[in-house]
Amino acid sequence: MTFLYFAALAYLICCAVLAAAMRDPDTFSTLVRYLPGPTFVLFPVRSLWTRARGGELAVGDPAPDFTLPRMAGGGTVTLSTFRGKRPVLLVFGSYT
Repeated sequence: MTFLYFAALAYLICCAVLAAAMRDPDTFSTLVRYLPGPTFVLFPVRSLWTRARGGELAVGDPAPDFTLPRMAGGGTVTLSTFRGKRPVLLVFGSYT
């Protein structure tokens, strides 16, 4: 019976360490490099990731303002300049 308590405590500690590491992508990538592949089968990684990286926005909240450089050069684009004028589509990814 003591072994079960120890195993449960060790599992909860590992979950807490994973969740804490997920808050910082650099820390998490360093940690993942040293974990064996089956680790992600044993732990609820998806739900930990959702909680750790979920942010504070809720559905229906306005997007936070940001400024990015133009792809073609020549200045920057600020999200708030489009607010109330037209829809804005943000695409994150790579097409290479």
